[in-house]
Amino acid sequence: MNAIAISSCLKAKMNYINFIFILTILTFACAVKVTYDGYKLYKISPRDESEMKILGKLQEARIGEFWEDGFRVDRDSKVMVSPQKHEEFIQFLKTENIEATLLLDDVQRTIDKQRNPDAINASSSYLSYDWTSYHDLDTLYNWLDELEEHHPNIVRTVVMGKSVEGRDIKGIVINYNNGDDEENSHPLIGMLEGTLHSREWISVATVTWIIKEFLTSEDPEIRYLAESFEWHIFPVVNPDGYVYTFTDNRMWRKNRSPENVKTCAEGVDDDMSHGVDLNRNFDVEWMVIGASNDSCTNTYAGPLPFSEPESRAIAGYVRRLDQLGRIIYYIAFHSYTQLILVPYSHVYIEDAWQSRNYADMYEIAIKSADAVAKRYGTQYRVGLSANVMYPMSGGSFDWVKHEVNVPISYLIELRDLGEYGFLLPAEQIIPTALETMDVAALNAEYVSYKDYKVYKIVPKTENEVQILLDLRKQNEYFFWNDIVSLHSDVKIMVAPNNQEDFESYFKNVNISAEVVFDDVQKIIEDQMKRPVSRSVVYDWTYYLNLDEINAWLTRIVEEHSDVATLVNLGTSVEGRTIWGVKIDYKKEENPVIGMIEGGIHAREWISPATVTYIINEFLTSTDESVRFMAENIVWHIFPVVNPDGYEYTFSNNRMWRKNRSKENFQTCTSVSDDISNGIDLNRNFEFVWMTTGASSNPCAETYAGPIEFSEPESRAIANYVLHIKEQGRMIYYFAFHSYSQMVLVPYSHLSGYDVIETPNYGDMYEIAIRGMDKLKAKHNTDYQVDEVSGSSFDWVKGVAGIPIVYLFELRDDGEYGFLLPAERIIPNNEEIMAGLLEMEKVTRNMGYYNIVNNEPSPAPEDSSTTPAPAPGSAMKTVFSFVLMALSLFVTL
Repeated sequence: MNAIAISSCLKAKMNYINFIFILTILTFACAVKVTYDGYKLYKISPRDESEMKILGKLQEARIGEFWEDGFRVDRDSKVMVSPQKHEEFIQFLKTENIEATLLLDDVQRTIDKQRNPDAINASSSYLSYDWTSYHDLDTLYNWLDELEEHHPNIVRTVVMGKSVEGRDIKGIVINYNNGDDEENSHPLIGMLEGTLHSREWISVATVTWIIKEFLTSEDPEIRYLAESFEWHIFPVVNPDGYVYTFTDNRMWRKNRSPENVKTCAEGVDDDMSHGVDLNRNFDVEWMVIGASNDSCTNTYAGPLPFSEPESRAIAGYVRRLDQLGRIIYYIAFHSYTQLILVPYSHVYIEDAWQSRNYADMYEIAIKSADAVAKRYGTQYRVGLSANVMYPMSGGSFDWVKHEVNVPISYLIELRDLGEYGFLLPAEQIIPTALETMDVAALNAEYVSYKDYKVYKIVPKTENEVQILLDLRKQNEYFFWNDIVSLHSDVKIMVAPNNQEDFESYFKNVNISAEVVFDDVQKIIEDQMKRPVSRSVVYDWTYYLNLDEINAWLTRIVEEHSDVATLVNLGTSVEGRTIWGVKIDYKKEENPVIGMIEGGIHAREWISPATVTYIINEFLTSTDESVRFMAENIVWHIFPVVNPDGYEYTFSNNRMWRKNRSKENFQTCTSVSDDISNGIDLNRNFEFVWMTTGASSNPCAETYAGPIEFSEPESRAIANYVLHIKEQGRMIYYFAFHSYSQMVLVPYSHLSGYDVIETPNYGDMYEIAIRGMDKLKAKHNTDYQVDEVSGSSFDWVKGVAGIPIVYLFELRDDGEYGFLLPAERIIPNNEEIMAGLLEMEKVTRNMGYYNIVNNEPSPAPEDSSTTPAPAPGSAMKTVFSFVLMALSLFVTL
């Protein structure tokens, strides 16, 4: 792939950088996401009422998932069918004598074009290196040199710095754009860190496997990931400690600094006072929590932050990269416990949401621990360290996030859950490699753990927790856990000469201590067996994830701080802040006010992409019409009002629609129980709630909730509208959805002549018609104007009494549906902006900016637009269209 092609690929697919990398890493760590492999999408157009009833039967039978919320004669309905249900679906069509047109043969393939999931090349060796055993530092470094020799135009070795004992901290740079100076001038960068804790050998094996995949895999998704970023990869950043695990002490964790050597407590070798825990030595909340000031402990944080050459080398290298390009990824690999940890590690979830530019990369609450992953049965949990593991401070990935504001920074705790812990058998490097290995000879000075036992203790009371904490202070035993907490497994390794006292002690205090390993050295020997033989400015060429949207909002507000303010709409059900922007050029004391809402349905990615574009236009465009609309109205704009659901579409299920409330979880029939999590927020507003188009079944995508306004997101929107309504003349409320290319006018529950009871319905219809004419002129895209229970824009109109209220169903008309290709973002945005500008002109000329006693007063006409009728006269213009419009079915 040449550099120009790579650049084009990057610009077209940048929206998937978060999703692609996390799924690739999780593949290496054996975790699986929801996929739609083999799912097919069909189009069915009911020709009469009888065929509509047939579609109702099909829906009730749950043979397929309808992308629309209802059916209408001569209106296309899309139904997605799983491979398991496909034969039943075809038979149903034949039995009912109804036709269906195949649109997408494989839904997952279309999803892949947006976010490129992973694939694995299962070869077990490359050049002189293999993944059927663990390798020492010399073997690793020789292999890195070998890679440079074999890929001179792509790979170069690099030395980050020196260790405390003078060893090179060697890694490689993988850059497929080396020959293109323009492409390489400000690259997008990813950095991988391995083996900060030396005994975690699976870290080296995982990072080297990723290197091999980036260089050899033919999978197009891995090729994109490898070739779209400049990768800086360091398999071992603690070389002294890593060497020491081979030569002297397999269980060594820290570096080998001699600066703080002292005599340790009885029963602890003085050698333990060597070294500093490098993952507690970074200058971010140093020594706040989860670290020790005792050099005889494994979590000794050092005499001061950045006391160690290894941590200083990492920090200096990251700062240099930040000057050379834009660091997108920083991933630190550790073991064990199968976790994906998100910054920051010293805080709990209730505080983490307040962090600048912070948004979780994964859903915090994952399925229960016994949920089995499809690929290898390995389950990873996701969250903050304090919530899913333990609080800690001074870590590398936290520092990178804090200091350089890298968008994607994680610590991944690899296999296993504790069955082998740090001594993971080599056959688990590649789950398919099961062959027997030879035992490697051990150095005579190697610390032997012959007959050491490991005990598992689960403290059931706070008193038992305190007993363990007191025991650890004695430094007589090796606690494999950094933190002791209630109801969590605590692993303690005990030397043979202490085992009798240990067992007697716990028997006396009536705490169960279960032996999980009776000979640690045997586990070590089994493990040792060997076989015989840049800053990128967002340009709307890709979709942003939630963290990136929030970072973009913060950045653009900082750049326009004289007129723009970051505002907080409220908090989601999972605790995420719903961020938005207030744009106020302060032209009037009693301003015209408008509010824009996006992303209430999570899977509708084009909605936030459109709303962020509008924000950018209002702040940066030099177009005269845009400037008038931006500067003469105070705008409150929220790109994603359903942040939990939106994030879930990146991390777990691309087709997720609702929020992520778990209050109504239940067992579903014929579908995943996960579908019962969440409420359709656009059915949860207190305006003719549950009247039509909503479900009382939690397993339905249109589940309206147990009561109206049950959800914090819908309550936040309502409260905010009522609040800003008191600050001026609130005229506008726009809600953006997809798909079907429509502009919808309240109310959703009315039909026929009843729509006339909607205040100023005729004006709204006329304004929309004019706007859509201008929209079509941009890219020849046809939008319909139509009427659409319990939705946000209905509530804003019916309860808050805002005069100009619309719901926009964006591109397309069903070709891709919710999976709109990224290359269509900009055309969509350009035409929407054109339509909005015309709608604003017509509204202004109708006199809505001069409201007196809740009635618009005519204003002088704007010569830049077609003359508009006086307020209310649009009813005469539109009346002849009403029955036609009302015959159209609306999909939200």
